Amino acid sequence: MLSRMPRGKKSADNSQKTPVFKEPPSFIRWFFGHVFSVLRRHGNTVGFWIGMAYIARQVSLAFIAFAGKESNASLAFNLMSNVNFVFTGSVAISGLSVSLYLRERAQHRNTRRRLAARITELELKIDPTRTSSQLTEEGLTRKEDR
Repeated sequence: MLSRMPRGKKSADNSQKTPVFKEPPSFIRWFFGHVFSVLRRHGNTVGFWIGMAYIARQVSLAFIAFAGKESNASLAFNLMSNVNFVFTGSVAISGLSVSLYLRERAQHRNTRRRLAARITELELKIDPTRTSSQLTEEGLTRKEDR
């Protein structure tokens, strides 16, 4: 029975403690410990490639199922699905861009309103006779100055 002898700790009188002998783990415990260690270390990569292999298999099954089979109905369906996807995609993208524009514009207005009082105060402190220090909260000139 081979076992490792751990280093004993020295006590205050510099004598070593009696070494404790541990029984080595069984083969099954050692084997699964190493398997799970490898999975923990490389599981992300293994999972990615298993997923890619599954996708490739499903695509190949789809090609095998439709190999050599073509009809007017499938062509019309394919054309309509492409047109529908392009239309849906363009509407979604344009709607997204409009909503992002409106959000950005509202945030910009809120920032101007938040900073307007401080900017006016600082401008009047530097030059009280300055006419541009009377800008509106929206950042526009006064009606009298137009």
